Amino acid sequence: MNESEFRLHLQIETTVLEVWISQGWLVPEETDQGRNFREADIARGQLILDLDRAMGLNEPGVDVVMDLVDQLHSLRATLRELTDAVCRQPIDVQEHILSELTRAESQRRR
Repeated sequence: MNESEFRLHLQIETTVLEVWISQGWLVPEETDQGRNFREADIARGQLILDLDRAMGLNEPGVDVVMDLVDQLHSLRATLRELTDAVCRQPIDVQEHILSELTRAESQRRR
């Protein structure tokens, strides 16, 4: 989706989009035809609008939330990689890891 379509979809001005990009909240793909936005950018833009308009967060508040969202996505990707790595292990190793996780969880609940 090009920049014009993106702004129209979210009903934002060019200056607002420029702030979002300068803050690092959006990182569109740069092409020969200009900036290109993905579905994830639309979701992030909608979140930014909700934080600003519906919840009244200021720029520093939005910055904190967007940073936390990015950290969460990074952690999920790391967890996915770890899960895939465990699944590639022999079954006895998988069972040992599961046993250790179960033990750690029961200790945490105490």
